[in-house]
Amino acid sequence: MAGHAGDGKASMETCLSIDVLDLQRRGYLQSAQCFSLTWTGDGRRMASVYIKTESHCVTLYYRSRSRDEDWSNVEQHVAVVWTPCRFGGERAWFVCPGDGTGVRCDRRVTKLYGAGRHFACRECGRLAYTSQRKSADQRALWKAQKIRMQLGGSPNILEDFPDKPKGMHWRTYERWRRIHNAAEERSTTSLIGFVERMGRRISRRAS
Repeated sequence: MAGHAGDGKASMETCLSIDVLDLQRRGYLQSAQCFSLTWTGDGRRMASVYIKTESHCVTLYYRSRSRDEDWSNVEQHVAVVWTPCRFGGERAWFVCPGDGTGVRCDRRVTKLYGAGRHFACRECGRLAYTSQRKSADQRALWKAQKIRMQLGGSPNILEDFPDKPKGMHWRTYERWRRIHNAAEERSTTSLIGFVERMGRRISRRAS
């Protein structure tokens, strides 16, 4: 596994991840087993992790390196705990071991992410969803477009706002319209501010 120290720029969607519920569904946690997980991209293998499982522990074996460092072998032990389900049975959780700096996390989580040398939870890896990495104007624009499409219209904010869908209460429709208009205004204001800042930079360079 090619790992880099988490620098706050990665997102959950772009990191390697191991899902404890997926391991449970496949029956890997019912008894001691050994297997490999492999990630591919464009038809080529990107990374792989060898895993040994028991009911209350998972051990990960892989190779990792950070920037400007050589490859090294990593053996990481991750505790697994079980909690009862409402309608019977049990579900598994990973206990996050932390980011490898010696400070334990111990959060119960479903997924561990390979954002750095060690697999850890989202908080330890300082990860966010891709949508959270977008700028303020992009997030606002995306929200306005999403509302338009939910109402059956076009995501193009230059077109008229979609008509009320059949069966939707007018109060609900007007609420969605107010939310859309506020998001559209935030997007436009942010975009205007960006254009003005760029204009001032160009003017300073030209003078």
